[in-house]
Amino acid sequence: MRRPALISLLAALVLALPAVGCGSSDDGDDNDQQAAPIGAQAVVQQFRTVPGMPPLRTAAAPDPSWEQLSLGLDVSPAVQKKYGTFTIYVVDPEDKQAVTSLLADKDTAKQLELSPGGIYWDYDELAKSYVAQKRYGPNVVLAWWNEKREQGTDVRWQRLDAVMRDLANG
Repeated sequence: MRRPALISLLAALVLALPAVGCGSSDDGDDNDQQAAPIGAQAVVQQFRTVPGMPPLRTAAAPDPSWEQLSLGLDVSPAVQKKYGTFTIYVVDPEDKQAVTSLLADKDTAKQLELSPGGIYWDYDELAKSYVAQKRYGPNVVLAWWNEKREQGTDVRWQRLDAVMRDLANG
């Protein structure tokens, strides 16, 4: 599994928090910023509607800025093949800096560039692959490892993105 990559990402995010500035993300989507915050329980409920999807789990190491949801470390090969490795961050709506830090380069803390489809790309040195990050609503960020050395999504991302878009639009 990708446990070292997830631990590294979480540690980098925590270290980057004081280094980034306050404010909303620069993705240009004012509707996301003005929408009502999404709660972790709403994310968990949304994923329960997906046929064959195991329940989301909360990360063992709590963080005051966000709740971290994933499928855990014991994912079946079939589920791994269908969805890949991902983490969903449900940020405390009062902590605007936390969303900004999630969409920043983990090494430099500089804001990542927004690419088509609303994706921010960051290269994970430990996993040796790119991480697609996308914001849904004002306070939820999906991070998905594409397992490649170049940017790009596939059907696994499309499945997750569809679930997250339904959640944000619901």
